[in-house]
Amino acid sequence: MGLQAALKLVELPYVSRWINDDIRPIEAQRRTWGFLTFHNFWLLVNCNITTYLTGSALIPLGLTWWQAFICIILGNVIATAVVIINSLPGSYYHIGFPVFSRAVWGMWGSQFVIWNRIFLSLGKFPYSSYNYVTQQTINSFCLSLVWYAFTAWVGGECIYVILLSWDPKLESHIPNGMPADTGMTTAQFVSYIIFSAISLPVIWIRPHRLEKFFHFACSITLVFFIVLLIWALATMGSSGFGDTITSGSALPNTGGSDSVAWLMIYGIVSTIGSIAAGILNQNDYSRFATQPKHAIVGQAISFPFYSIFSSLIGILVTAATQERFGGEAIWNPPTLFAQLLAQDETAGTRAACFFAGLCLVISQIGVNVPGNALAGGFDLAATFPKYLNIRRGAYITAIFSVVVNPWRLVNTATIFLTVLSSYSVFLAPMTGLMISSYLIVNKSKVNVDHLYRGDSGSIYWFSYGFNWRAPVAWLVGVVPCMPGFIAAVDTSVTVSEGATELYSMSYIYGLLSSGLVYALLHWLLPARSLNAFVKDAPSARELQQMQQSKWDVTLAETPELLEVLSGPGPKTANSATPFKEDLRLIDTMPKDTKKSSQRRKFKVPSEFGQARQSRSRKNRPCDACRKRKTACVITSTPPCLFCKGRGIECKSSASDSVASRSALSASLFASAPAPQDAAQDGPSSNSESPRIASNNICPSARRDSIEVIPAPYLQTLEDNENRTAHSMGPAAEQDTHFLASFRSDVLSGPNQIDAEFIQVYEGSGYPWDPPVHFCLLQDEFTAHDNSAREEASRAIEEMVEPHGPTLVRLYFRHIHPVLPVLSKVRFLRQYTDDKTKLPASLRGAVYALASVFWKSEPSLQGFLHFQQHELADLATDSLQRELDSPNLAKLQASLLLLHMTPNKTDSIAHPRTWTSTAQAAAAAQMIGLHQDAEKWNLPTWEKRLRRKLWWATYMTDVWSAVCHGNPPHIYAASFNTSPVTMDDLRSEESIPEDLRSLVYSSNVGFDVASGARFLELVKISQTLREVIDCSFQVPRLAPPDSQKMEMENRGCLVSLQGELHNWATILPQCLTMPHLKGAISITSNNAPLHLAYYAHLALLYRALMNPATKVAKAMPSSSLRLWFGTALSDFASFTDFMNELNPEDLRGFWGCHARSQLILCGNFIIYLFVLATESGDVTSAFSLLETFYDTLQRLNRQVDSISQLLLLPVSLRIDSFFTQAADRLRGGPVADSTATTTSTPAAAPISLMNNP
Repeated sequence: MGLQAALKLVELPYVSRWINDDIRPIEAQRRTWGFLTFHNFWLLVNCNITTYLTGSALIPLGLTWWQAFICIILGNVIATAVVIINSLPGSYYHIGFPVFSRAVWGMWGSQFVIWNRIFLSLGKFPYSSYNYVTQQTINSFCLSLVWYAFTAWVGGECIYVILLSWDPKLESHIPNGMPADTGMTTAQFVSYIIFSAISLPVIWIRPHRLEKFFHFACSITLVFFIVLLIWALATMGSSGFGDTITSGSALPNTGGSDSVAWLMIYGIVSTIGSIAAGILNQNDYSRFATQPKHAIVGQAISFPFYSIFSSLIGILVTAATQERFGGEAIWNPPTLFAQLLAQDETAGTRAACFFAGLCLVISQIGVNVPGNALAGGFDLAATFPKYLNIRRGAYITAIFSVVVNPWRLVNTATIFLTVLSSYSVFLAPMTGLMISSYLIVNKSKVNVDHLYRGDSGSIYWFSYGFNWRAPVAWLVGVVPCMPGFIAAVDTSVTVSEGATELYSMSYIYGLLSSGLVYALLHWLLPARSLNAFVKDAPSARELQQMQQSKWDVTLAETPELLEVLSGPGPKTANSATPFKEDLRLIDTMPKDTKKSSQRRKFKVPSEFGQARQSRSRKNRPCDACRKRKTACVITSTPPCLFCKGRGIECKSSASDSVASRSALSASLFASAPAPQDAAQDGPSSNSESPRIASNNICPSARRDSIEVIPAPYLQTLEDNENRTAHSMGPAAEQDTHFLASFRSDVLSGPNQIDAEFIQVYEGSGYPWDPPVHFCLLQDEFTAHDNSAREEASRAIEEMVEPHGPTLVRLYFRHIHPVLPVLSKVRFLRQYTDDKTKLPASLRGAVYALASVFWKSEPSLQGFLHFQQHELADLATDSLQRELDSPNLAKLQASLLLLHMTPNKTDSIAHPRTWTSTAQAAAAAQMIGLHQDAEKWNLPTWEKRLRRKLWWATYMTDVWSAVCHGNPPHIYAASFNTSPVTMDDLRSEESIPEDLRSLVYSSNVGFDVASGARFLELVKISQTLREVIDCSFQVPRLAPPDSQKMEMENRGCLVSLQGELHNWATILPQCLTMPHLKGAISITSNNAPLHLAYYAHLALLYRALMNPATKVAKAMPSSSLRLWFGTALSDFASFTDFMNELNPEDLRGFWGCHARSQLILCGNFIIYLFVLATESGDVTSAFSLLETFYDTLQRLNRQVDSISQLLLLPVSLRIDSFFTQAADRLRGGPVADSTATTTSTPAAAPISLMNNP
């Protein structure tokens, strides 16, 4: 197996160079760390042997125990403040240390921080203590490895105590084969291996599932430390404490670096430095917080308390046991218990030492796995996201930690703290940069999407992926401390008193100086795009909630979330502020709510009419937010941001004590059972609670006293036999507010003319959130219409009999993966029960589209005695009559009938495509798909299907407009339907057992790639619509009102180009075009998506290079010349894409717009060739044209006549260009396209290049 194959085997799903599921913003399901979890985490981190040893490093310096204790207290208080501030990005945006480093250092610059934390220096390990410390600072070993290895070695010493308690003669029973200079015995090494081995299963636990382990480990640890202190104080005897406490200090209070004052400053900084790495990467843990306050309060209380508590116990226990061992101060607990066993081998002592060793082992595992193994996992996952997740990285850290030789790290406690404090010289400035970046430069505003974009479209790209301000500021914090640092680790080096004193306060100096310089550089030399975002984005709290809601989905469920890697949502047209509306959740709001949403504070009105009050039964949050224990935040109207981002029901299961709901709502829906089909959508499918509507009414707007008028029974807007639900828009015959408020005054009985009005949403009581009504009308077809529909239905079934089910299977194999507009289960269920209940137009469309692929089904060989157009004609005739009562099924038929195989004579899109698109858009609006149904009292399946069909209609409208050069029918202010989600596409896709005979086995379940493909097509269509709005509107016939509008449009186009630049490289793996040389029978169904992208790109560059005139071609400063090179470079990949197509790709389903898209791309290549001015550009453009021409010729030879229809128009266009261009260059007349010429297209390229 080759290296590439091996790497492919271990590649993680849903990844790019910048993201995988472990370094993405943590979604709600994994945010499980509450206050108690953070409390327990810091208890384990600080109640361990390392913290216990802190006093052992300070007292030998010459400080008294109480001076050392003051240093410990002050150091921990400062460290607590820094760790809380530095953890804020993780607490609020749920991103880790490596990811937020991208905002500080740049996308590529952040690698320096990660590797600096991983590999601090380079070399080998000498054996002497001080030489070891000196070399340690210039050797390369992994900081995470060092921490893990040291803690594992100390844990091995605890295992050694357990083994000694079993066998006090352990050393004599395990022969020592270790060299004397290693400083260890074979028994100690075996103990280390045992500890390392038993730690491995705990590493398997995911970070968000560590809560139970924390409870267990911290309970054992806390009890042990308390019992240890009690035992030491109770058994110290009459001699009392040793000189660890009783001795005084002979040092002067002031007067140089060896004075008490400077030693205390050094002690404070050393205490901070010992946890500097943990402070730096605290975002890796705070991002798991259920709420920011849990991380903040949990750290504020437990971090300083348990660190001081553990350090104090270390001092007291050592002093209390000092006289027991002849005045020797034994700081290390395993050594203490080993000495106890050496003095007393009785059963009681051995049992006590066994349990003490066991508690210490649990304590060491409790700090080593979450604090060190996971830290290494976080870093490695961010460095190699395609191949390593946290678990893999943690195991790599554990396995390779042995190379550190941890037995050499524990020579003395003083050396150990010197090593730790030396790290603070490098890490403190990094921490200062992070704090300064978040609080001062970014003002707590983070564009999370752009932290995962590795191109110039990211506001954190800075200059080629590096923010040069960061290393400059970092050096300011590091370099002045280096002389003192070198002198501290190598006593043979002498430096000035000032250098030593500066090093003594290195952490504080590095933190403050680097942070200040970083902020100053950003103020003097700002990053334009970052400043624009910070200036124009909503408030930090609102931004945090929006980003949180947007990312509250798993990548596995919604690979469409990777769309943020190529730019999220519609962009503003202002070039100076290209990221002003970079959040999809804002961009999809109605215009009226955008302004109000940006003014609102963190606690805004909930969907139940009033601002949320903590734990109020009356004004409680929705069920989803209550379960997550977070604020239920909306922008102005329901649903809340979390539910909207997830695409789930935003409901509140209010108790009966809540004020009674509207009687009108109750009469309409209380007796309506949840649809049976909805159960397939999981727990949320039974969420059609009538309480949703009533709770959306302000107290002042409640209508409980309105007289109840009986309304027709309504289960859905679809399955009402012989009745059709028509949407009542704002300008309908009846005012919706009036109808909802005064219905009893306009109705006198259930059978009156106005009785058909059905209310599906009561509104919130605000003018911008009105009630929603449908008019449920009786279907009244004329006799000849009914006859025609029935005849069409009969003719369609007779034509396909008995192969209808086979054609349905072919449809779901070939068409549905590319255009998933049908609700699979719903269609198949109706088809099985009584297919005549399905519109004839829909059945005809399905049969007709599938009939093209009959050759792929052995049972149909030699069958099809009809042509596709015969079925399509029958279906179209039936549709014209069926649309008198439009519904979802008939809209599906309208969308599908657009995609019939074109006539061979059609060289451009048929006009019928445009008129049929208008018909489909009108039908969609007639049944209300342009309104967001999320708050309506409808079944979940229906809401999702409505949303999916609206965006399919939107996509069809945009591309039809491009194909025909007309303005689209749908515009931004004409709809408020929320974005389609993967959950919408997943709905009703898993086929139950009794329907599986109607699909192939490969189509039984939901295909994630199909969902991701549709979502990407929708995103491209949205961006294409922006291009149309900016540059391809109907001409004004007059100059623009102001140059500002033109500049704004230009800025929008530039922003879009930046996002699309690396589109193909950041797609999810399931959407890429596989390189399958020779595998001509395989297709990925992704070719139509890529063609749509390139057609979109061609139109974007035409807009950027406009106007394409001779004057612009001759003018070096024109837009045409400025963008020509970029367009030529970007479009080179189009010819590569075409060259990778295989015959099976061409035999797949492309849709009706593909021919026009291909023509658009071919014309753009000709456009580039004709407009090229420089000789190099001419050569490059001609190379593209020639390659494209050759590819078309090859593909035309390899495919059948039906597949050639896709290539025919663009082939004719390229042939015509070569023929006519060659004739012009020879000076002759332009050849008639129908005439036989002596200049063949194949010879034309040579002629063109020979006559430039």
